[in-house]
Amino acid sequence: MRFYELPPEVDNKIKNPLVRPFVRIVFEKPAGDVYVPDSDILECVITSYKSTEGGIVNSGEIVFDNSTGIFDIENDENLVPGLGIQIWYCFGDNTSTFLRFHLFVDDDGFQTEATGYLNRTCKIRLIDLSSRLDNQKLQKNWTDSQTVVDSVVCDRTNPEKSLVHIIAKRAGIEASQINCGQLPFTIDYVEVVNSVWKELCALGRAYKAIVECGRDLSLSFIESPYDTQNEYSEESCINLTEFEITHYRFFNENENYANNVRLKYTRYVRTERQELWHYSDAPVWYDEDMQAYYPFTDDTRAIIRNNDYEAIYTAKNEEGKTRNVVWADDLTTEEEFLDEMVTADSSSNFEIVQFDTTSHHDRAIIQLSRNRNLIGLYKAAIYGRAIISETNFSVYVKDDAEIARVGQIAKNVTSKYLSDDEFEGLPFYERRARDLLTECTKKKCGWYLTTYLCLVGARVGAFMNIRLDYNKGFKKVQIDELTFRYKKDSAFSTELWVKN
Repeated sequence: MRFYELPPEVDNKIKNPLVRPFVRIVFEKPAGDVYVPDSDILECVITSYKSTEGGIVNSGEIVFDNSTGIFDIENDENLVPGLGIQIWYCFGDNTSTFLRFHLFVDDDGFQTEATGYLNRTCKIRLIDLSSRLDNQKLQKNWTDSQTVVDSVVCDRTNPEKSLVHIIAKRAGIEASQINCGQLPFTIDYVEVVNSVWKELCALGRAYKAIVECGRDLSLSFIESPYDTQNEYSEESCINLTEFEITHYRFFNENENYANNVRLKYTRYVRTERQELWHYSDAPVWYDEDMQAYYPFTDDTRAIIRNNDYEAIYTAKNEEGKTRNVVWADDLTTEEEFLDEMVTADSSSNFEIVQFDTTSHHDRAIIQLSRNRNLIGLYKAAIYGRAIISETNFSVYVKDDAEIARVGQIAKNVTSKYLSDDEFEGLPFYERRARDLLTECTKKKCGWYLTTYLCLVGARVGAFMNIRLDYNKGFKKVQIDELTFRYKKDSAFSTELWVKN
C-alpha cells in the first residue's frame, strides 16, 4: 500500500518548518456542511490502527472551546450522535488543505463541561463506519445467516456474485460505495453468520487485503498481493530521518513467529450430477435374481405414513468416499422422480402426495401414497449437482532449517474463505499457507516513533523508510498504527507504530 496522494501545494509544505499545520472541522448537517471556527478547536487526536479482526479502524476525540455556547445541544438540535464529521489538515493558508478522515460522533454525543463560568468546553468522540458494520442489531435481518454459493471473492464488474459486495449489502452498502480490486477466486459455498465487519475482515485476512471504511467511499477492500488486475505495491513512500524524528522506542515483535503452519478449514467442493438419495428403508426383500426390493404391503412405512419424511442427500467425492451434502441444485423433478421409479409391476405405481426439493438445500421432503396397491419398489432416487463438505481439511507447511535452529513452534490458522483455484501454479490454499509461513519465520522488529511532521498521507499498511542513525542507513518499515495529535497551543505531533 502507498500513502495517499497529496495535492502539490500540501506536499511541498509538509516538511517546511516555517509552516504550522492546523485542523479544520466540518459538520455535515442536514441543511449543508458547516465549518467550525478554527479558533474553537482546542484539541484533535485521531488514531488509525489495525484491529484484532484484521481491518483498519479510525477513531478520535475533539475538544472545542464552548465559551460562546455554540456546541450546546439546546442551541443546535443537529448536534446529535451519528453526525458526520470531516477532518481536514491545513498548512499555512486556506488553499493548502487535505481531507484525511470522515468520521461520526459516537453514541455519547456532544459532551459539554464547565469549570467556573469561563472555562467551558465540549468534547466529542469519533468512530468510523466499522463500528456500525460490527453491530449486528443495526443490520437488516441481523439474526439470520446467509448462505452464498458459486461466488467469487471480489469482482467489481459482477457484484451479484462478489462476496465482498454480498456481505456489504447486508449493511446497506451498495456497489457504488465500495472501492475494491479483482480477486476472482471461486468460493463454492459459505455461510455468513457474523457481523458484516467481522466477515469482511475474515475475508480480508484470507487474501491479505486491506479492509477499511475510507474517507471517500463507505468501504475499501484493496491491496491484496493476490489481486489479478491491480498492482500490489510495497514501495516506500517517504524517507524519515533522525533530524525529523523527535523520539523513538525499539521493541522486538516476535510473538507471531512460527516455523510450522497448519492451515485448516472445511473444504466445500462442487460435484458433477450424480445420485444424491435412494430409498433404502428396511425391511428389504430379495427376488429370485437376488436383487433387493422394498415391499409396500401396508401403510406403515415412514415415507407413506409421515408427511415430513426426509430424503437426506449424500454424494461421493473424487475418491469415491461418501460425504454430506450442504447444497444441491439441478435436482430431479417430481415428474422425473415418478417416471424413473422402478417397481416389480409397472401397472401398480405410487402417487406423490408431497415432493418438496426447495424448502431445504440438503434434503427433500417426500410423501407417497400406494392407493392400497401392493407394490415392490426396486428403485426410487433423486439426482442432482451437489456441494459437499470435506471437514477438517488441512495443509501443513514447515521450515526444517528454522525448526532445527530453535525447535518447533506451530501456528494454527483457520479460514472458511479459502479457494481451490490455482494461483501461480498452486491451489490457493497451499500458496496462502506457504506465504504465511514465510511471514511467520521472518525476524521482526518494531519502533514507536514521533515526528513534528504532519504526515497526513500516511496510512496503516503503507511502507516507508526510517533512519535512526546517520551511520546505519535506512530501514524499510510498514505502518501498523498512527496518531495525528493536534493541540491549539502546542506543536503538532505524528505518532507511528512501525515494523520491518
